[in-house]
Amino acid sequence: MQWLKYILALMSLVGLWFVGLSLSGFIPLPASLLGLLVLLLGLMWLKRIPPALLKVSQFVLGHMLVLFVPATMGVLLYAEKLADNLLWLILSIVVSTVLSLGITAWICQRLWQPTDQPPATPHDD
Repeated sequence: MQWLKYILALMSLVGLWFVGLSLSGFIPLPASLLGLLVLLLGLMWLKRIPPALLKVSQFVLGHMLVLFVPATMGVLLYAEKLADNLLWLILSIVVSTVLSLGITAWICQRLWQPTDQPPATPHDD
């Protein structure tokens, strides 16, 4: 009967993707991300991870490389177009990476207060 639990866990992961797919009509996010958010909320509500779901998730994550084969083949099919625009691709990747890291660092500096110092108080001048 253990295999039945694994099948149900796999079906629940696929079902959550379908939930995300239906939510993506209302929320402009990818279906897989919305399904993961619903899964996260469900696991937070349960306050534990069911053992069968953990085992199935570890197996799927261990074989995730197979899921990237179509994307890799797409890159190979459009290699000529990518080569024509290589400079712009590299430039956009570098600029977006620098911007996202810079904005993240700036937000962290603003939000993170060291615990060994008391909060700043206004001075009366």
